[in-house]
Amino acid sequence: MRLKTEKKGLADYFRSYTHPDGIVVCEEKKFVYMRPAKTAGTSILRSTLEKKISGIITAKDHPEKFNQWLENITDNDLNDYFIFAVVRNPWDRAVSSAVYLDLELSDLLHNFEHHSKTEKKRIHTLPLSIYTHCNNKLFTDFICRYECLQADMNLVFDALGIDRQELPWVNKSKRKNYTDYYTQAEIVKVAELYQSDIKNFGYAFDPKPSVVSYTHTESVIINIKIQIKKLGRRLGLISKKQKFINSENKKN
Repeated sequence: MRLKTEKKGLADYFRSYTHPDGIVVCEEKKFVYMRPAKTAGTSILRSTLEKKISGIITAKDHPEKFNQWLENITDNDLNDYFIFAVVRNPWDRAVSSAVYLDLELSDLLHNFEHHSKTEKKRIHTLPLSIYTHCNNKLFTDFICRYECLQADMNLVFDALGIDRQELPWVNKSKRKNYTDYYTQAEIVKVAELYQSDIKNFGYAFDPKPSVVSYTHTESVIINIKIQIKKLGRRLGLISKKQKFINSENKKN
């Protein structure tokens, strides 16, 4: 879903971010992909974007380039970037994280603070709202939902100017429907731990979640807005160039 966003303070937020490797950057294409754990990140980044787009940098793979970008980026610069993220039902994601970490769901949830002291477990249980909101204000331009990921990523592909393609499923855990893992106490525990995600993204514990469909019209609108941004940058450069020419003419 495409939403009105706020970039004020975002550069400093990124510089002090709790999960630097969750920020994926491409200066050439002017996009930032906020990549939480257990939201198809490997399928999107490794198996798709990196095969189609050059110049993608992350803190893990390109620490020097990433740190240089992070040091120099400003809020104004980020206004020119297309920022997107993927979110997922927190009850579903908690089960996926527990399976991945080889933990019982009840153990993960009821000993949450203890497990969060381990970096790998902390990264896999961070609330998704930190990847989309800064100071309680949305900063992502587009939010993909895991529940209808292909349809949403098609719109991201359009915005990035690359061909649409089918996402491969990588690192998908084999398990039952997430609702089969829960007792009432654990349903409540997830609601307590992920209040911000439930509030920001409207998720609920639902045995039969509905899938929201998106029309191609939204894709067209996104592309128009991206092109307007590019045109604005180009006009700005032309204006600066003309001012330089005029100043040189006056000297002569």
